[in-house]
Amino acid sequence: MKTLLNIIFIGIAIMIVACSHDTHQRQLVQVDSLLSRFQRDSAYRAFKLIDRDELKSDDAMYYDLLKVVLSMVASPASSFHFEIPRDSVLDQCVRYYKKKNNPRMLFYCYLYKGYIQLLSNHNNYAASVWLKKAEELTKSVKDIQLAYLTFEALASLNYYSGNNDLAMDYSYKTLSCAQKSGNNHMTTYACNHLVVLYLERNEQDSVQKYNALSMSILNKMLPKVRSYALGNIGCFFLGSNEVDSAKHYFEKAKKEQSMPFWDQRLAEVYYIQGNYKEADSLWNKALQSADLRDKVEFYRSIFGRKYENKDFKGSAEAANQLLLLKDSLVQQMQTAEVQEIQLKYDKEVEHRKLDRFIRWALLVALLLISVIAGVVIYYIRKRNKARERIMRDQVLINDYKLQIEQLEHSGKDVTKEVKSLQKKIDTLQLEQTEKLSEGRALYQRIVAGESAVTWSKDNIVKFVDYYRVVNLPFMLQMEQEYTKLSPGNRFFLILQEMGMTDQQMTHILGVSDGALRTTRSRLRQKHTTAITPKQND
Repeated sequence: MKTLLNIIFIGIAIMIVACSHDTHQRQLVQVDSLLSRFQRDSAYRAFKLIDRDELKSDDAMYYDLLKVVLSMVASPASSFHFEIPRDSVLDQCVRYYKKKNNPRMLFYCYLYKGYIQLLSNHNNYAASVWLKKAEELTKSVKDIQLAYLTFEALASLNYYSGNNDLAMDYSYKTLSCAQKSGNNHMTTYACNHLVVLYLERNEQDSVQKYNALSMSILNKMLPKVRSYALGNIGCFFLGSNEVDSAKHYFEKAKKEQSMPFWDQRLAEVYYIQGNYKEADSLWNKALQSADLRDKVEFYRSIFGRKYENKDFKGSAEAANQLLLLKDSLVQQMQTAEVQEIQLKYDKEVEHRKLDRFIRWALLVALLLISVIAGVVIYYIRKRNKARERIMRDQVLINDYKLQIEQLEHSGKDVTKEVKSLQKKIDTLQLEQTEKLSEGRALYQRIVAGESAVTWSKDNIVKFVDYYRVVNLPFMLQMEQEYTKLSPGNRFFLILQEMGMTDQQMTHILGVSDGALRTTRSRLRQKHTTAITPKQND
């Protein structure tokens, strides 16, 4: 009983822990999946629902890795609080996944180590080291999405470094991955890379070819995604000083979905073209955005463009606004951090309440199981004692009958002794009849040729218990010669012992002749009486 309770307790505890781990694992995988489908805003919202303090080592490391990725692709790093630099977080992840021998997660680490060096630290040498490590793992990991991101990063790295031939090679690899995956978003960006590279070479036929391919795919995409893709093309053209082309794509992007970012980009185009009035109008419109981070980026753009044009008054005003906004952004982040601390505290209180509830629930469950187990054990012991008592009584009855036979054959006057023994037999049989009345009635129904198809297991047990009275020697022999007999097995063997034919047994049991043969075969396997082979003379 004690062992049973320990097993049940451990099972309940494991189930609770496993369910909790499974929930966190599913949440992290969901974020990863959303990122792979370029649903970055959804991934960010799903990620913010996860509490790192609840995670164990594997999940916590996965969380840290996704946090770095999200800070780069879904939201500015400033919207996340990092105790140590993101680069150092990835170093920890690299060490952990090397120890765990997890190539896919190492691939992730190498890729985003390279991205940080390329985009944040502007260290092309370090970026190339990490990205080449990621490229090496593409052969073993075989993840088309990660391979695409690696080749895209290497194409950008070589483009920024002036290695246009290598950039072209990696852009074609990027396009190949995108087309194999069937992902329109990826294919569009791969085409954009090739458009930019062919613009550098002034190969207009190829520019038109990949631009047309990109535009044909864009028509199949959602307006929001189409807007970002068109805007991205505009950014490429703006970076290449193709101002008219950039303006064309920014206007198309804005038409698909109007947002402050496109107003800001168009303002830059108009400013470069010398239309300062229209540029200021669009910048003012863009600055209506409620997002402080957007406003900081917009004022940086205004400051940079006006400073380049030697509009020192305009650039000074933008710089002042930029400083004020940065202070406001810091204050906002501090407010958010204070709020997060309070929410975290409230969550810990709720967790403590939940822990107490779980402990009480486990205690109640264990008490309930103890009571049920106690009742079951009591019932089994009671039934076994009753069965043992019936067997002892039957042994006494058989012994008294034998004594009567011996007295009657002695040739003496034994009337008194016989009456005394018969009285004892009658008393014992009366007790058996009271205890086994239901089993006796069931036995009589079988003798009368009725079927037992509708009998419950309890009916079969009562029948078997009564048959001990009818034929105790056979029951003792059966229990010696067979192991692990179920009530149904005992019932089957008793029917055979009663001399039932196969036809009668199929009727009583409600089974086919084949099922009857199968049962006999299985019972032979449970027979423990060894058959000793004959020895050769």
